[in-house]
Amino acid sequence: MKATLLTLLFTLSIFTSTTQARSEKKLSVGLGTYAVIVAYSDPFTLNDEFSGIAVSATYATSNNMAFKATYYTLENNTVEVIDNTGYDLLIYFGTGLSRTGFKAYIGGGIFTENWEDPHFNEKFNGLQINGGIGYNWDSVSLDLTVGAREPDDYDDPEFQDLGPTVASSSLLLSARF
Repeated sequence: MKATLLTLLFTLSIFTSTTQARSEKKLSVGLGTYAVIVAYSDPFTLNDEFSGIAVSATYATSNNMAFKATYYTLENNTVEVIDNTGYDLLIYFGTGLSRTGFKAYIGGGIFTENWEDPHFNEKFNGLQINGGIGYNWDSVSLDLTVGAREPDDYDDPEFQDLGPTVASSSLLLSARF
């Protein structure tokens, strides 16, 4: 009787761990939209609004922690000759990051981007906080993220203090592996 019960418990534990391992996918690679807005407190200065595409890779070390890298290429929505290319490196803490179902997370990291047009080239980098929500299906993931960036690098010392506030957002559809 004990041997049968132990065999049954052992078999159930194998099936449970196999099912859990199948539903937990740690890597996702995605494509989607990305936007950055630099809003100035100076009423006479136009905001810089960029939108475009992004490619990202996320690796979840557990269901509660993940690393994410995103590369983006954007175009200024007002002055179309200004291009913005850059990347984010982030670490997230949350729930549902590697398993199927709803996920929510918050974290931070660094960003680097380069604005250029035919007459100038300017680089910005710094820290950011970021968070998001999403849903993991078995093979696909959908994520909506928003972030706030450190604005100091965007403030131009040649002019008066423009008081920039910088935000980013993305909507990504990813394949899960």
